[in-house]
Amino acid sequence: MVIGTQLPRRRSGIAGLTHLPGAAVAAGAGAALGALFAAVALARRSRPLHPRGAVASARMELFGGVPDLGSLGVSGHRDVLARFSRAVGLPAALPDIQGLALRWQGLGGPNDVLLASTGTGPWSRYVLSARRSPLGGAFTSLMPFAGPNGPVLLAAEPTGEPRTLAMRWATPQGPWQPFGTLVWRAEPATDSAVRFDPVDHCPDGLGTYPWTARLRRYPYRWSRRAWPGPSTG
Repeated sequence: MVIGTQLPRRRSGIAGLTHLPGAAVAAGAGAALGALFAAVALARRSRPLHPRGAVASARMELFGGVPDLGSLGVSGHRDVLARFSRAVGLPAALPDIQGLALRWQGLGGPNDVLLASTGTGPWSRYVLSARRSPLGGAFTSLMPFAGPNGPVLLAAEPTGEPRTLAMRWATPQGPWQPFGTLVWRAEPATDSAVRFDPVDHCPDGLGTYPWTARLRRYPYRWSRRAWPGPSTG
């Protein structure tokens, strides 16, 4: 359920933005990653990244008053499916890159956000961090979304309260600012076959820059062809 007025959805950029430097490099890197992920999927006979996880139903409360975030900047709440996972799938005793995937129902379809364990500093927010515990630090989107007023990053950070994360946003190197909270109703348990797509299911009112879409499109497409697996999304 969604409370409040949502903004129009834009999946692939913002008005007047059609190209960013480095798009060709991103396309080449995406193709290379796609081939690597497909090979891993074939070898493991499972998802190449985040092969196992645990899901929980959650509620995201949005504070409102943040036009930079599209629909995420409008006050209200979202009923969310949250999936915690380890990127490489290493045993729990070993550090791994932690992932947090979120899905809720938006205008005309699902909205997906993928977050990974990183730092939160001006540069460390772009560097993946391996941890033993999923709640051992912050998660960020790593790559920016195209917001109505320019690029924005999203983050989720433990608050110290049980089953609660603070949701924050920032410009590429700006300070983090709160826009909501995420509370899951029970401890994450069994996994789900749902597959998240942050490009085609970008949150309403936000978009993906051409270079980030190219960087992600091939890995998602080729790894799914190599290991289709069960899917509910």
